[in-house]
Amino acid sequence: MSENTNSMFWIICGAVIVLGIFLLLNGTMDSTITGIFNHFKSIFTIGG
Repeated sequence: MSENTNSMFWIICGAVIVLGIFLLLNGTMDSTITGIFNHFKSIFTIGG
């Protein structure tokens, strides 16, 4: 259980980091913050 939770944590972190870098390269900070929140929301919506 803890191993599965730990791997999921790193998958989420990796996805957020990649998404953040991608949006930062687009040069829009507001979109980066919004994108990260939407990404978390979609993950937890699918998970729940």
